[in-house]
Amino acid sequence: MIYLTGDCHGSFSRFSRRERERLPYKFTTEDFLIICGDFGLLWARDRQFAYSLDWLSRLPFRILWVQGNHENYDMIAEYPLEPWQGGMARHIARDRVILLERGQIFELEGKSFFTFGGASSHDIQGGILDRGSPDFQRDKKRALGRGLPYRIRHESWWEQELPTEAEMQEGRDQLSQVKYQVDYVVTHCLSTGVQEEFERYYENVGPRWYQPDILTDYFQELEEKLAYRQWFCGHYHENVRLDNKHRVLYGEIICLEES
Repeated sequence: MIYLTGDCHGSFSRFSRRERERLPYKFTTEDFLIICGDFGLLWARDRQFAYSLDWLSRLPFRILWVQGNHENYDMIAEYPLEPWQGGMARHIARDRVILLERGQIFELEGKSFFTFGGASSHDIQGGILDRGSPDFQRDKKRALGRGLPYRIRHESWWEQELPTEAEMQEGRDQLSQVKYQVDYVVTHCLSTGVQEEFERYYENVGPRWYQPDILTDYFQELEEKLAYRQWFCGHYHENVRLDNKHRVLYGEIICLEES
């Protein structure tokens, strides 16, 4: 079976035995669980990372994930790309925790999945700071004084959160080979048009957080060509079925067959 969930941000309690027993599913070691970005496992190479990787590797399902915007892309790049299930992937823990690279098509249990991780960080109103800059302390103090969230380059923010033109072209090339037809799409964010619909749904209860960017526009391009059953994403910290083709996931774990 194939399951999906949303952002973890380094907190994996939903996968504990206690939480799994609350679910109507019986997981097996042959099952896949796909995380739609912001997994948060690769953040710092420390004892917590080693412990979490070992613990996740022993879960009764295999973890697959796409990149979010809150990932350490420098750490990700340390793991080599390898062919796996029809696409290119990075084995974080051999055959147990696997990153599905951008612009790839994977075959899982007879179904095709187009994957493309990444998104724009929106929690950077205080700026993206550089610890090597002579103005770092001043900029940090200013952000703290204004109560604005900030991030630090190569510590809590990486420019690779958005794709290169080569990565986007790779996605086009892979989709061209299957005549732009796949069963499922797994990303971290939505296309520009669908994201705007999502924002309109919430505009009466808070400010608009999410703006169009190179990646949402790329997904808009794909939406106009691509035939698929459902599109799954994370990023928006909600569990919402937007329509019969788009589902936003956060803490919920769903079964693909029941979606």
